[in-house]
Amino acid sequence: MRLSPDTVVFATVLVLGTTLATTPRAQAPVGPDTGGVYVGSDTVAVVPFTNISGQSGDDWIGVGIAETVTADLEHATTLSIIGQETLIDKIRTLDVELSSPADQEVLRLGHDLGVEWLVAGGYQRLRDRVRITARLIEVESGAVNKTVKIDGGLDEIFALQDRVVAELSDGLWFFERGQTPTQSTNLTVTPVVSTGPAERDTVTHFPRAAIPPLVPGDVTGTITIDDTATFGDVGRIGAAEPHVGVATRAGALSGRPSVRVARASAAPNIDGRLDDSVWTRAARITDFVQTRPLDGAPASEATDVYIAYDSENLYFGLHAHYSDTALIRANRSDRDATFEDDTISVYFDPFLDQQRAYVLSVNGYGVQADSLTGALGGGGRRRRGGGGSSSGSGGNSGQLPIGDPSWDALFDSGGTLVEDGWTAEMAIPFKSLRYPRRASGEQHQWGFQIVRSVHGKDETDVWAPISRDVAGFMTQMGVLEGITNLSTSRTREILPTLTGIQFGSLNPATGQFERRDAQPEGGMNFKYGITSELTADLTYNPDFSQVESDLPQIEVNQRYALFYPELRPFFLEGAEIFDLGGAVQFIHTRTLVDPRYGGKITGKVGKTTLGLLVADDEAPGNVDDVTNPAYGRTAQVFVGRVRYDLYAESHVGAIVTDREFLDTYSRVGGVDAGFRLGRTHRIGVKLIQSQHRDSTGAERSGPMFHFGIGNRGRHLSYFMTSDILDPDFKTDTGFVRRVDMRQVQGNVAYRWWPEDWLINWGPRFNYGRNYDFDDALQDEKASLGLNAIFAKNISVNAAVNRDMERFNQIDFFKTTMTLNGNINSSRYFSVGGGFQWGEEISFTENPFLGHMSQGGLFMTLRPSSRLTSDVIVRTSRFLDLRKDGEEVFDVKIFRSFTTYQFTERLLFRNITEYNTFDRALGLNVLFTYRVNAGTAFFIGYDDHYQQGSLIDDKLFPVTTLKRTNQAFFTKVSYLLRF
Repeated sequence: MRLSPDTVVFATVLVLGTTLATTPRAQAPVGPDTGGVYVGSDTVAVVPFTNISGQSGDDWIGVGIAETVTADLEHATTLSIIGQETLIDKIRTLDVELSSPADQEVLRLGHDLGVEWLVAGGYQRLRDRVRITARLIEVESGAVNKTVKIDGGLDEIFALQDRVVAELSDGLWFFERGQTPTQSTNLTVTPVVSTGPAERDTVTHFPRAAIPPLVPGDVTGTITIDDTATFGDVGRIGAAEPHVGVATRAGALSGRPSVRVARASAAPNIDGRLDDSVWTRAARITDFVQTRPLDGAPASEATDVYIAYDSENLYFGLHAHYSDTALIRANRSDRDATFEDDTISVYFDPFLDQQRAYVLSVNGYGVQADSLTGALGGGGRRRRGGGGSSSGSGGNSGQLPIGDPSWDALFDSGGTLVEDGWTAEMAIPFKSLRYPRRASGEQHQWGFQIVRSVHGKDETDVWAPISRDVAGFMTQMGVLEGITNLSTSRTREILPTLTGIQFGSLNPATGQFERRDAQPEGGMNFKYGITSELTADLTYNPDFSQVESDLPQIEVNQRYALFYPELRPFFLEGAEIFDLGGAVQFIHTRTLVDPRYGGKITGKVGKTTLGLLVADDEAPGNVDDVTNPAYGRTAQVFVGRVRYDLYAESHVGAIVTDREFLDTYSRVGGVDAGFRLGRTHRIGVKLIQSQHRDSTGAERSGPMFHFGIGNRGRHLSYFMTSDILDPDFKTDTGFVRRVDMRQVQGNVAYRWWPEDWLINWGPRFNYGRNYDFDDALQDEKASLGLNAIFAKNISVNAAVNRDMERFNQIDFFKTTMTLNGNINSSRYFSVGGGFQWGEEISFTENPFLGHMSQGGLFMTLRPSSRLTSDVIVRTSRFLDLRKDGEEVFDVKIFRSFTTYQFTERLLFRNITEYNTFDRALGLNVLFTYRVNAGTAFFIGYDDHYQQGSLIDDKLFPVTTLKRTNQAFFTKVSYLLRF
């Protein structure tokens, strides 16, 4: 517990108030450029100010202020002031934890003390700089009726207190309960006249007040206070913060920052310019703090966010200010391709369950991005072109979850660069989100966060403060409240698609290139909102063509199957519901190759999340032999998932999958649970059973078990997991890399936070052992590493591994080194990658230990805001040490991914890829005209070549490239929403 200089400010203001209370009210210095707070109150408590920075050496600041303020109030006023000893004893008795300047614990303290007003605040110190924030809180309503924020040097702490006192005294006058004016008093108020968004002059109503709000643009306003009213009945006049406060009755988010949204009388024109009248009345948020690079420090750049709503949409007005506009990173790019740009993102948790959130963002040109993130971060971001992350290392280092960007929402946006930065607007239809039902007049409370990225400073700012001492993002969100009476109409969407392909391929038997006639094909998708919580999706003859190829992976000398993510739109809706995480992916929809139809129901009812998926896959019956029993037959697939949310980031659930084809089946069923324990710990459990029968009639079944426990703190992080997969565990609807294993592994890491040119650094250690079901040791892995994140968007990590791996009944001992790095200091260029070298096994019939060197390098070039090119190089080289380092193979994959954005809707893209091992070249050209997330037109050309002698050395005894495949294709989709 600590008191900041703001407490002194409030104390001094209270002293001022007492002095003014002895004068007739008519003489109160209320003028056109001042506001006033009239407080009828007998008792006041000065709460120890919160040390927001969390540096224990600064506790003296808050404690000293509290004692001084309390003493001054007792000496100078006739108000009843709670002494510090009494206050501290009450805090100990109630076991109150003052973690926020105006949280639920503070209000609980005020209620128990029986006071009517609280003076509270917080302070942040960053090296020799201090920010002080002071608040006056009405205990009954929890309203924050005045806020003052002052920045300055630590060596001028007393002067800062004086400045806060001076600012508060401009707008605060305190009168004791029962003091009444001697005559009717007319207060003339001149609001601020503004041509754009501004903090509006208003009257904040106390329970019995009935004073109309003043709107920017009014010339004057006159308020008459009846001579029989007590000053405790009157509200505040002047610059106000009526929309920002502290959340109450919000479950795990009680006490977190909250914002109350204003209903818009007219919808804004979404053009990116904040010149609509709606923004003058909208809720406004301006206070942001860093979560990266300096945890808890004030944001270095100003941000204004305006929020309003009507029955159909939620509206955001955004103004990102820059002290130096050369820092701006904004590119005209395709949807979901803004990961290198400065963005403002909004996170919604409509069910307030801390389990998953919608993420929608825009950059300076209004380019959209969206994703779904789970409690642990979701699926991660898939980079365009396959490059690495532009941020530093993971862990609890200040990074925020982005989630899976393959989810798409329909919303409108616009953006434009302005003199001091950029502005943008968003209109988010409620139909694009799922949210709980509410009775007429009953308000919604959603988990809510706003995040701004400033890549030029390697900075991430948030509205609701996030502490690295607390694991988890959603439990530290704020609350969006006040939304009522949303439209009862449900989502109804029809998405027809038409695809046409003219295809040609090389016949390896004849050596002739054969062209096929154009193959037009239509499909239809339907979406229906059963309720605001549940959505049904149906598809017939779905279009599963992909306009972007899978990212390249080196397939040479791989012991286990490679995983390729799902890219097809139908399966991505609600995919997070079916994702249990961990080593086994129980539903991998790429096993559904050619569905004839499919259907899904996904959503949440109360605390129960539901997911049902059915599909009829024609691929198994696509055989040429009409006598084959499989000819023309289809496989039926069913997936069911249910999860009950217990509390924040905690649940119990069950999953069932089934695939039936002819007389074969593959069935999986089981339960899972995850529990958050305290601020930094988490436990997860899965118990799954499989049953499988193949085409020969052979049956097998086996269990899978997972247990994990972990801690993620500001400095110390660790985890331990245990995974057991029976040799007979098998699923045809999921992805399993390996079975017959009983594995235990652990990790411990520590971070120091200099938060200077070196942001954070620290060591990590991993150790694991894996036995098969015959009790033979299969793997033993030990790794010692070092992570470091520097200023200017630079990160480095290195590790050395000493492993034992058993293959073909032989134990191989190997040592490897790993080095990874990333530099993203310029808006025009970024580079990163990783390299590993050392000993590796040749996974052949006669295995041996050789020398391996492999890695990847990615570069991003942004010569203009419209042109972006990603260049990726992946390499793997293997030498036979038994033969004096003779080269076994040397594979390199080169890939370039270049886009040019002609207009907001028209995009050109080229993918060129070359594989030195297969001697294969791929060329892909695509023009995209995209109206929104559902309506788009594609026209493209795809061409593939391979060295002739590698196709057939008899038919093509040449080293030149021969065309193997060629295609021209068009695709049209048009989204109809009702």
